[in-house]
Amino acid sequence: MASVSLYRKYRPQTFAEVIGQEHVTTTLAHAVAEGRPHHAYLFTGPRGTGKTSAARILAKALNCEQGPTATPCNECGQCRSVTEGSNVDVIEIDAASHGGVDDVRDLRDRVAFAPAGARTKVYVVDECHMLSTAGWNAFLKTVEEPPGHVVFVFATTEPHKVLETILSRTQRFDFRRVSGPVLIAHLAGVAEREGLELEAGAADLVVGGADGSVRDALSVLDQVVAFSGPRVTPAAVAEVLGAVPEELMAEAAEAIAAGDAAALCVLVQRLADAGHDPRRFAQATVEHLRALLLLKTAPDADLVAATPERLTRLRSQAGRLGRLELVRAMDLLAEAQTAMRRGNTRLPLELALVKAALPESAGDPAALGARLDRLERRTGVEPATVSEGSPTPPSPQERVDSLPEGDSQSTHSAVGGQAAAVDLDLVHQSWPAVLEATKRRTRRLHAFIGEARPVSLDEGTLTLEFRPGYGFHADHCGSEASRKVLRDVFGEVLGEALDVRCRVVDGEGPPPPVAEASNEPAAHEVEAVLETEAAEAAGDLPDEATAHDQAIHALTRDLGATVVNDSTTG
Repeated sequence: MASVSLYRKYRPQTFAEVIGQEHVTTTLAHAVAEGRPHHAYLFTGPRGTGKTSAARILAKALNCEQGPTATPCNECGQCRSVTEGSNVDVIEIDAASHGGVDDVRDLRDRVAFAPAGARTKVYVVDECHMLSTAGWNAFLKTVEEPPGHVVFVFATTEPHKVLETILSRTQRFDFRRVSGPVLIAHLAGVAEREGLELEAGAADLVVGGADGSVRDALSVLDQVVAFSGPRVTPAAVAEVLGAVPEELMAEAAEAIAAGDAAALCVLVQRLADAGHDPRRFAQATVEHLRALLLLKTAPDADLVAATPERLTRLRSQAGRLGRLELVRAMDLLAEAQTAMRRGNTRLPLELALVKAALPESAGDPAALGARLDRLERRTGVEPATVSEGSPTPPSPQERVDSLPEGDSQSTHSAVGGQAAAVDLDLVHQSWPAVLEATKRRTRRLHAFIGEARPVSLDEGTLTLEFRPGYGFHADHCGSEASRKVLRDVFGEVLGEALDVRCRVVDGEGPPPPVAEASNEPAAHEVEAVLETEAAEAAGDLPDEATAHDQAIHALTRDLGATVVNDSTTG
């Protein structure tokens, strides 16, 4: 005889045995005990959370020979026949295969007949969202005014597909995913009764693969026992689920915290050698980093479902990574998963992990924030918190000011701060972000400063150097209005409002962008620029003029062209 699967063997037989759905079972039990059951119920929720089991228990509660009672005996003929699925007055219908209008009409015709032996006829319509619109319409009047001896229970995982007219005629109960700690405790109880040995961490993996479904958790446990025997190890669960062992995700997080790009590259090679799917590893690592972020952000909120031993390990690891580091690493790995779907799976993973470990390799604001996070962590300074009622988080400058005296002076990888907190190397690395932030404010200044090269930084003043023949660009960037914009840009990107000084280098260079071989523009070019700036300030610059001006600038900058005559009016 075939063995009975664990999820069938441990299917709940009373309302008290349904785990994680107390809001449903308590209400149903009270309704039966008080003799006020509704004529139609709608049970909704994810698969394996107890919808069909609760419907069967309701049928037993209504028809138990000792009742109606909220605690059916499970010993009488009515209870046993419901449990065995042989009760002729408890009819279960799979709407996925019997959802047509003819099936519903047949059911509707049989509803009028009195129960054969039970007190109440119970119709359980599973996957009711699969009923056709015509089928629902044929059912509508019956559901609204059924005979007194009939109770309908509709079960579905997709309640949004059920007609509003049906929803309004039923009492709806939403079954929830079972929380991790509750499901882990349930697995431990089943393992004890079955004589199984659950090693530390194995239950976590089983629960992670079940996604809140009791049935799926027991099915996975059943499969692991068939694979490895009564001793259930994390390695066996990972093998059955095709999951990446947790120690690999932990290694990745440790290497990111240490900035060890070499270890991450070796880790990716090990994944390939072991035959693990890089996409699955990226997804699992994001979930691992998410757990660390939740523990770091809300340590007392009980947001991570895990055994006490695993929680201890996660909390220890969370202390070695900053919040911004974790957010940036999760973003990079999420982007890598998108890139992996287009073909190459290894390269996007390697790039994401290396970038996460080396925030200094990029100059975007997220990378700069991660570098500051790492600095604060290594110097033992907690990030400043937002005071109650404050609309914005502290600025990078405020965070650097919170460092112990001397630390902001001695580091070259912080964001913001006076003295050496921002150095020329950091400016160079952040230059793409500076240009992008400038472009968001004014495209004209962005075009001019794109020809500049940062060459020195002295006491908060950044010197920008332009090639010979670009004196007009230098003058424009060095104007008071442009310097003000740039101070705001540097404050946003670097956390320090740097002033700028512009100069043109001596010596030979590319042809100047004007007819005369001088550092000054021709008179007609000055006039055109001023007119365009005035129109831009007034907000009435036509799109054609903008495109024309940008085209002229591109030709003079990139091809060394000389403007001889400019006539756009024909």
